[in-house]
Amino acid sequence: MPLPGGLIAETDRWRAEHCLGPFGVGAVVVKTKAHRESLWELEPDEAAELGPFLQRVSGAIVHGLGAERAYVTMWVDKPPYHVHLVVYPRWPDDEKRALDLQNARDAAGPAGDDEAAAAAERLRSALAAQP
Repeated sequence: MPLPGGLIAETDRWRAEHCLGPFGVGAVVVKTKAHRESLWELEPDEAAELGPFLQRVSGAIVHGLGAERAYVTMWVDKPPYHVHLVVYPRWPDDEKRALDLQNARDAAGPAGDDEAAAAAERLRSALAAQP
């Protein structure tokens, strides 16, 4: 399925794209290229790439989009069961934190396609500028 803004980044074993769910503008889904239903099913090379990739993506969210923090959560509850790590921003003006913030975003619904595509472009630029 085409996602707003297309592919943001990838490694040999992972992809990052703007999230379609209710995590807000700038939320990124990091997912395995191979089908994996759980983290404990990762091959050693997939696990070795994950930490550095999450570090780069979360840094792009903070430095490239101006987020104050980047939260990470994992969802594998609906078919097709597949490891999806969502890295999403908490903005400096967000008054809510953690689960309260997520509940507010659930109520607000997903980001618009144009906003998501613009955020994806800014994230690609931020990742390209990383050392």
